[in-house]
Amino acid sequence: SYYYALMSDPTTHPPKLEPRFHQPENWRWHSFKNPQGRTLRFGTVTPKDRAPDAIVIGLQGLSEFTEKYFETARALLDHNLGFWMMDWQGQGKSDRPLKNPHKRHSKSFDDDIDDLHYFLMEYVKHAAVHTDVGRIPLVMLGHSMGANIGLRFLDRYPNIFTAAAFSAPLVNINTLKNLPSWLRFGATRAMREFLNHTYVFGGGNWHPEIRGERGRALLSSDPVRNRVQDEWCLHDPALQVGGVTFGWVASAETSCARLQKSKTLRALDIPLLFGLAEDEHLVDNEASRLLAKAMKNVRLLDLKGSRHEILMERDGIRNTFFEALFRLLQENNIKEKLKPF
Repeated sequence: SYYYALMSDPTTHPPKLEPRFHQPENWRWHSFKNPQGRTLRFGTVTPKDRAPDAIVIGLQGLSEFTEKYFETARALLDHNLGFWMMDWQGQGKSDRPLKNPHKRHSKSFDDDIDDLHYFLMEYVKHAAVHTDVGRIPLVMLGHSMGANIGLRFLDRYPNIFTAAAFSAPLVNINTLKNLPSWLRFGATRAMREFLNHTYVFGGGNWHPEIRGERGRALLSSDPVRNRVQDEWCLHDPALQVGGVTFGWVASAETSCARLQKSKTLRALDIPLLFGLAEDEHLVDNEASRLLAKAMKNVRLLDLKGSRHEILMERDGIRNTFFEALFRLLQENNIKEKLKPF
């Protein structure tokens, strides 16, 4: 089991990061074991002096970790919103499935959906109640792979969240979008059968330049935010993740196919926001547009000049996304539209 001590010194921060990227005041770390016995870590923070208007459940992208979202947590706290985030299996300080902890592998995104449901039912549900205001609504905020898992979750459990916002949602893998379906299906089966635990071509263990200048150029145009993930990984080796396995690619491809065929999502009636980056090379924006068009209540937000990591972009782009999220919550009276668990 690849598992590090969770309760590390909360005053410790990467020396090269500004205070806005540090752990917010009142932040709390926790962990739990899922029904399969794997340990998952999560973090929480709530407004200091009053009940939050909503609790935002952050769903991180591929190879990310909760520390990367401390600045996001601060932005939400400034709008009286709580923030909870769980590290997926295989990244952050949650258990890693393979002997080599650097390999970002997945047996199935269904495991992540199950972990998210367990997390919500066993921990978030009981905390989303306040003696003064009653039950507190839940809002989903997912990035890329996290958006894929989040949408799949909404497909399976449509009555838990009152709203959702997604940045650069992974509805289809950009590099595979032009392959015919029969070839993609055959490739997925072959990857699982023959190359399951093997790094994809060019992949390897984490190293300081694993993302490199070219990789970072695909992610954000903000030079400071673009280094946050690297600085945390240098500061805390427990957060390091290398490349993906063929098994992860197969899981992602399978999840994308299921997402695109979902009938339940087309009937979903909660307000949704899809933020799409103009300079996108990792996910297929056209697939996201098609899904949004087929759904009931999606606002599409095209972010001019943005690269893939919208929440790590320069202020103008990042703030545009957050303003759209806050407007979504306000216009839809989220506090008045609670759904039963």
